[in-house]
Amino acid sequence: MRLTLLVAVFLLSFAGWSARADQDPAYIVVDVGRGVVLNSDNANKLWPPASITKVMTAYLTFKALQTGQLTLTSPVVVSKNALAEPPSKMGYKVGTVINLDNALKMMIVRSANDIAVAIAETVGGSESRFVAMMNAEAARLGMNGTHFVNPNGLPASGQVTTARDLAVLSRTVWMEFPQYREYFRITAIKAGRKTLKSYNTLLETYRGTNGMKTGFVCASGFNIVASATRNGRTLMAVVLGETSSLARAETAAELLDRGFNGLFSSFRGQNLATFQSRPAPGAPVNLRKEICETKRPPDKPSARSALGPRFVLMEPVPVFTGNADPAASATSGARPTANIPLPRPRPPYPAGAQLILQ
Repeated sequence: MRLTLLVAVFLLSFAGWSARADQDPAYIVVDVGRGVVLNSDNANKLWPPASITKVMTAYLTFKALQTGQLTLTSPVVVSKNALAEPPSKMGYKVGTVINLDNALKMMIVRSANDIAVAIAETVGGSESRFVAMMNAEAARLGMNGTHFVNPNGLPASGQVTTARDLAVLSRTVWMEFPQYREYFRITAIKAGRKTLKSYNTLLETYRGTNGMKTGFVCASGFNIVASATRNGRTLMAVVLGETSSLARAETAAELLDRGFNGLFSSFRGQNLATFQSRPAPGAPVNLRKEICETKRPPDKPSARSALGPRFVLMEPVPVFTGNADPAASATSGARPTANIPLPRPRPPYPAGAQLILQ
């Protein structure tokens, strides 16, 4: 009888441990130059990408620049469809024209959902055509666990990815478009009198950081792609499903530190292209209950944090409306605005709109 009870307790304990393990963050650490995996956990588990989706939106935009389809002064017009997106957003009125350079800064640095849709419409002709381009590109890159539904990462049924796939995408952006890396490293944009900071806190707390992209929706938890270079070596960490913005920064910094210090040895440099290239079976993770419906004590910095004291990496970068190619603007059916600082983002958003933190 006692033995049976002990076995039952063990099995219950194991079941509880397994349930918790399923909710542990997924991560992967990659040596970018060599294209090899240094370590990972749950890297092929299906996960909502949240705003890391915008890395693919940026990648397709960079390709359009490369082919000459667009230039950095091409006009991006805020449509009714774009303005309807919930926050985080810039909130500029329908018909506002922004050149592509400034639009990319708004999307990447401030993770503006409305600007991501406006860029998608500019590159693809419509949002739906752009999403088809996103999925075609994901298939071409071997992102076999990824499916996109929109260009900004807002919650959508069927929008999934894996940590491994995001590492493939982010490394591709890094390697193919070195001329555009600086977009991901900007710490803040200055729109008129308002300074809008990046949600990537590693930019000013982790030495050698190159930035990349953060994301958050309730189902995904707090996600990040973080890149850093030290002594000529660039590493990248993808972390999905942390419990807070501080926790994702801490985890990413610790993984990068361990990679730079040579503390990963079990993987022996498996090639990223072939590593866990098929998604794990099962439904995508949904952390809404744990992340958004459960009260948590406030985060406190770890006593052994891999993050350093805050430093100033750069001054905020000004962004503007207008300053777009007038000939191209005329064909878009919208009039370019003057080259003046952007007005302050327009609150009030529609009643009941949920702020999507990134």
